[in-house]
Amino acid sequence: MTEIAILFTLVHMGKRTVQHIRQPGETTLSGNGGNVPSPMVERAFRVLDLLSTSETGMTLSELARAMAISKGSLHGLLKTLETIGVIEQSEERLYAPGPHLYELAQHYAQHAGLRRFAIPAMQRLAQQTGETVFLGRVERECVRIIECAQSEDALHITAQRGTRVHLLAGATGRIVLANWPLAQREEYLRTHSLPAFTPRSLTNPQRFLAAVEEAARTGLGKDYEEYLTGVNAVASAIRGPSGTLIALLWIVGFAARFDESAMQTASQLLYAEAAQVSRTLGAGP
Repeated sequence: MTEIAILFTLVHMGKRTVQHIRQPGETTLSGNGGNVPSPMVERAFRVLDLLSTSETGMTLSELARAMAISKGSLHGLLKTLETIGVIEQSEERLYAPGPHLYELAQHYAQHAGLRRFAIPAMQRLAQQTGETVFLGRVERECVRIIECAQSEDALHITAQRGTRVHLLAGATGRIVLANWPLAQREEYLRTHSLPAFTPRSLTNPQRFLAAVEEAARTGLGKDYEEYLTGVNAVASAIRGPSGTLIALLWIVGFAARFDESAMQTASQLLYAEAAQVSRTLGAGP
């Protein structure tokens, strides 16, 4: 699903009518509680539908023919949509989706869409692996847990929503830095010490950078008791439009049970689920 399609998913069900707020003494124009047809809104979304499926853009004439209306009737609407940045026109007079539409799609992906699509994936992963699955957003100096899904096993790891995880923590830290340019990674580690969370933590910058590079190559960050003693973890990225990092998805389990073999299986499942959520949020193939 493309970034434009995300926005259509959000609005398609409600685009056929708009809520008409009655003024005092005003009579209802229809028998459906005040909902009245809005031809202009219909036309606006029809324009966006057509432009979202065009690879090169469309001219005024092409849009008018596709919508079976006159160019004069359509011209004013296109100018309005262009003024607010929902569409834009190239030098070749081709109309295409505009920057504001991408911003709306990005906002949807980062907020409502993220939980809507990530939580079912988390629940599947928890059931399949028997471990705890976390969803977190990257903040300035940490990753903040925003959702958690647990297995039905009596013994599992848990953390409350809102819990802050150190930015350089094991599996998640690798994925965070893997999304930075190499120069930014190196500069950050020049000014920030690598914490020794456990005796197994990587505190050597070169070794940590090598682990980050591996995460960038595979799309997976793995942690063998590096952040919490006796606990292993594997993390992957959730991306939105233009491949932007939106959130992290990771699985955590006790090392005695969540061992190398279990982590290998979990890694494949996690990567597939994170990739699917990312596609749904507009990250592309």
